Amino acid sequence: MNWNALLPELVLSIGVLLVFTLEILMKERHQRTLSLVAFLVLVASAFSVFFVNYPARTLFDGFSVDGYNLLAKFLMIAVTGLVLISSYDYFSKKGSPYGEIPYLYLIALLGFMVMISSENLAIVFVGLELASITMYILVGLFRREYLSKEGAFKYLVIGTTGTSMFVLGSALVYGSTGTITLSAKNTGDPIFALGVLFLISALALKVSAVPFHFWTPDAYEGAPTPTTSFLATVPKIGVYFLFVKLTIYLFSTLPSWKVVLAVIAVASMFYGNLMAYVQRSVKRLLAYSSIAHAGYFTVALTSVDRVLISALLFYVVAYAVATLGAFTVLSVLEKKEGWTHSFTDFKGLFREHPVLASMLALFLFALIGIPPMAVFVGKLAIFMGLVKIEMFPLAVLFALASVISAGYYIKVIVYMFLHDKERGYGGVEVSAGESLTLVVTCFGVILLGLFPGTLIGLLLRFL
Repeated sequence: MNWNALLPELVLSIGVLLVFTLEILMKERHQRTLSLVAFLVLVASAFSVFFVNYPARTLFDGFSVDGYNLLAKFLMIAVTGLVLISSYDYFSKKGSPYGEIPYLYLIALLGFMVMISSENLAIVFVGLELASITMYILVGLFRREYLSKEGAFKYLVIGTTGTSMFVLGSALVYGSTGTITLSAKNTGDPIFALGVLFLISALALKVSAVPFHFWTPDAYEGAPTPTTSFLATVPKIGVYFLFVKLTIYLFSTLPSWKVVLAVIAVASMFYGNLMAYVQRSVKRLLAYSSIAHAGYFTVALTSVDRVLISALLFYVVAYAVATLGAFTVLSVLEKKEGWTHSFTDFKGLFREHPVLASMLALFLFALIGIPPMAVFVGKLAIFMGLVKIEMFPLAVLFALASVISAGYYIKVIVYMFLHDKERGYGGVEVSAGESLTLVVTCFGVILLGLFPGTLIGLLLRFL
């Protein structure tokens, strides 16, 4: 057994047990203390990534580590740490009785870390479901709020459907090829094609792509906003790193895989953007924005091209940073009594809270793809990559969908800066954790846009 290959997962597992034990032993709720301990566990896990000797394999060659998945793990740990450190004040102000929230984030992260290092579909399934079941719980933690229960129920039902599709797809691939490794070869059997179709559908559901997106608006709206931050970022990073891996080794052996992913991508881009225009809640608007972005990401998977795939992964990371920042601002504002995230709540926000309004505007401009923000670099790289491989229709549709999306982001900015305030909600306190997350994400979207070469270079090196 090569324990060194499992070092980040072992540190995280020990941390989960530590936080769990502390939560049981403490007679009173200590949300801030538990969150701080969990954050230190994440720091230790991120630090341990640099001590893993790669490439290496363990667990009967079912678990591998290389530069590619270690980079993915580090990014997921970093984003989870920011979510965690920014959440304690929110839950304290909401009077949440749940001390298990910090280690639930850690368990979900552990599932994604196992998933990204998996070399066979069985271990992928174990990691994916460990994360998914934990996220069902996180979405429904506000048991007395109808929206939270509704979102969790829909996520559970549709997520279970995705689980079934993944298991059935794995079984069909095994029945056709005799193996469940990610390097299974196309036998020309229709059963193999059907299995790949089910696997693509299951992953499309996890990333909120059309037509498997129905859980997303309700789960995003009903979940505690820090949990929404987690849902919109960490799973995107983990599943798209896995999606790329499966596309290279498994999906691309099926000639028609391009058509399936192109249809999903185009449908997601336009459906998500058009539906976002009719939303009355900014939180739901960002949910439909995530559906549209799932289309932007998926369009880059229609070709096994290193440059295009590195652009996709850079874009996913840039999107995660901007989205985390936007939802952190929403978390801060939601601590106000009576705040509902409706557009009327945002009227005149700049006059009342100029710094928060300016930060939210920055993140929304980043999501539009305004230079020099990082998302602009990601979008431009994907567009140029599609042109390079001569997929001109997809490139045009990608650009058109990006232009369409600008309207609903600008609508939020107009409400904050150009409308008069209709009602006041009083002051709002920004915790140290929230301040840290907002500063890191603000600098992140700008610095990744100004200096994208570092991350893109790492991605090209490890692909």
